[in-house]
Amino acid sequence: MMAPEIHSINALLYFGAAVVVLVTLLLSLGRVFRGPTPVERILAAQLMGTTGVGVLLLAETGLRRAGYVIPGLTDVALVFAVLAAVTGIAFVYRGWESPSGQEADHGPDT
Repeated sequence: MMAPEIHSINALLYFGAAVVVLVTLLLSLGRVFRGPTPVERILAAQLMGTTGVGVLLLAETGLRRAGYVIPGLTDVALVFAVLAAVTGIAFVYRGWESPSGQEADHGPDT
C-alpha cells in the first residue's frame, strides 16, 4: 500500500478547513434571518461576506496544492470582499431606525 503524497494531504487539510469555515457561514445565516435588530442582521451579513472570502481562498489554495488551478477564484474572493465592505458602508450611510420607529440620531449635521 502506497502512502499518500504530502501535497494531497496538504490539500485535504485546506479543504477540511474550508468545510469548517463553511459550516460557520451557514450558522451565521440563522442570525441574519432571526436577528432581532437590523444591526445584528447586517453584522451577520458582514460576517458571511468575510467568511465567504475565507472559504474561497482556502478552497483555491487546496485546489492549487492538489494540482488544479482555477484562474479567477482569487479575483472572485476579492470582489466578495469589496462588496461586503460596500454593503456595510451603505448600511451605515443609510442609517437605521431606532426601536421607537424614528430615525436614529447620528449627531449634528455638519
